[in-house]
Amino acid sequence: MAITTSLTDELAAAWLTGRARIRNYHLTSQGDIHAALRTAESAEAGEDLWEYVVTNTTDEVLKVVAEEIIKHPTRQLIVAADLPEQAQPSGATARAYAEKTGLRTIGVDELVMVTDMSEQDVEEPIVPDHLSAEVTRNDGWFMVAFYVTSESGEKTLAARGRVAVVDGTYAVFDQIWTSPNFRRQGLGSLTMRYLSSLALEHEVEQGLLIAGTEGQALYSYLGWTPIGDVVVLGHPDIEPQDQWATQTFEP
Repeated sequence: MAITTSLTDELAAAWLTGRARIRNYHLTSQGDIHAALRTAESAEAGEDLWEYVVTNTTDEVLKVVAEEIIKHPTRQLIVAADLPEQAQPSGATARAYAEKTGLRTIGVDELVMVTDMSEQDVEEPIVPDHLSAEVTRNDGWFMVAFYVTSESGEKTLAARGRVAVVDGTYAVFDQIWTSPNFRRQGLGSLTMRYLSSLALEHEVEQGLLIAGTEGQALYSYLGWTPIGDVVVLGHPDIEPQDQWATQTFEP
């Protein structure tokens, strides 16, 4: 399979499938609009925490989704689009979609990134002596966590990440996290390399992730290529800090 260098709906669907599997979301699609209900618990509680996802879509579709979010303030919209031919100022894509939809910008300057998994190391990386690695194998996805153990035997989580295998072809990386106390020590790179070795237990061909601004330099260093912009939008009357999409992943 040739590595996709443009943002197709197939690629977006693979990312959503892996992400939903890892995060225990309920995923459904209707035409060009994908929708995920955040966690089974939110459904049981009667919470309306739906997020819509569209890829390179039309203004008409954007209008339809925006109208749903205006009626249901806890819902959100994730827009993924091909990168512009010429570099744009920070936040330019987000502002354009905010103007089109009348929604409030929540997340900006995130990127869809891909990599050729055949170029990743199939062997597990060497874990430094001061760390221990714990791997959890789930149905269709893996998690690796790195711990530091004190002299008293107390374990502290230093970093963690997850990867799902979708259709035997895609490796979807998600929730890559390093504790603030252990950053700039190579743990992000170690986590990605370990997850790659787990994914390559299957014949995956393409890696896929959404990178925030803090992780983009790391992923580029590891051979990942940006192919799309990602913008998150919410109800115009709800402040960004009160939107659930802005909650940082924590252990």
